[in-house]
Amino acid sequence: MPTLRLFARFREIAGTDTVVVEDGTVGEILDRAATEYGSAFENALTSAGVWVNGDPVDRSAPVGADDEMAIIPPVSGGSYAAPQTRPALAVDPAESILSVIVLAALLVSAWVPLEWFVVISVGAALAWLWDLADTNSAGDESINLYATLFAPTITAGATYAWGYEGFAGGLAASVAIVVFWPVFEERWRDVETIAMTASVAVVAAAGAGALVMLRMMSTTVALTFVLIVSVAIIAALVTAVYGGQTIDPNIGTLVGALIAGLLAGVATSEIDLATGLFAAVAVAAGLIAGRVLGSMIRSGSIMHTVRLPGQLTPLDGLWLAAPLYWLALVLLG
Repeated sequence: MPTLRLFARFREIAGTDTVVVEDGTVGEILDRAATEYGSAFENALTSAGVWVNGDPVDRSAPVGADDEMAIIPPVSGGSYAAPQTRPALAVDPAESILSVIVLAALLVSAWVPLEWFVVISVGAALAWLWDLADTNSAGDESINLYATLFAPTITAGATYAWGYEGFAGGLAASVAIVVFWPVFEERWRDVETIAMTASVAVVAAAGAGALVMLRMMSTTVALTFVLIVSVAIIAALVTAVYGGQTIDPNIGTLVGALIAGLLAGVATSEIDLATGLFAAVAVAAGLIAGRVLGSMIRSGSIMHTVRLPGQLTPLDGLWLAAPLYWLALVLLG
């Protein structure tokens, strides 16, 4: 008998990710599933994508005994990505213009007074948080956006004022705000909501605070970080477009970061070659981990090599990459 695989919202409604179904057309199977799982499932189907054995199909397509059918919500404003095949693009350039603007602003602001760099870093983090919450796939307020908005603001400001101690205090304050917020608003008292909100707040706070610490180290260090991140993101995009099914965009991220780290080690006097390569690996790890976190929040599944909804998805990993880069520089002196 055919197997029906459910992703994200459909998995949550059905309470399972795999169902054995009877033979029939795609439409017949969808109708039977809607009858079994209720109106929420049926309503979600209106904008979902359906695949059989990794290929997109319509309602008239037959589903045989040995076939696997999959249903997942739309990504990138209505284009779909099959769970068994990689789409042509991991990032949509048209939808990433805001990410380019943010990276350019961070790059340019590295030359301006530190106070302005703090403001721009906080603004970038706030924009990312808003975009992340806006595309949260669950649609049931699983992230307390307003509690997270305090995190980068407090941490970046405290880091600017008191350095490492301020950074640590800002992280602690960020978690405290998330934990105590439900005391005043009952709707945020779900444990899963608190955990997810705290995770996002810590990531945004750590990223904004680390950016400030990098700029406090020197303009060159801040510039190098933004350039490594930019090259790694571009390499991931190029790999997704031209790598076919043989090269994962995550490999492109690592290779791009290493190339940029190598150049940083050769071209700058503040970062030697070994430090540049080690820090580049840290950046790549942060970008990949952040992409996974972003995909879990935006789509409900770990799909870090497909397009995801949102205008700032390429920056999902920036906020983990920044503290890892800073830590790498500190460890290697």
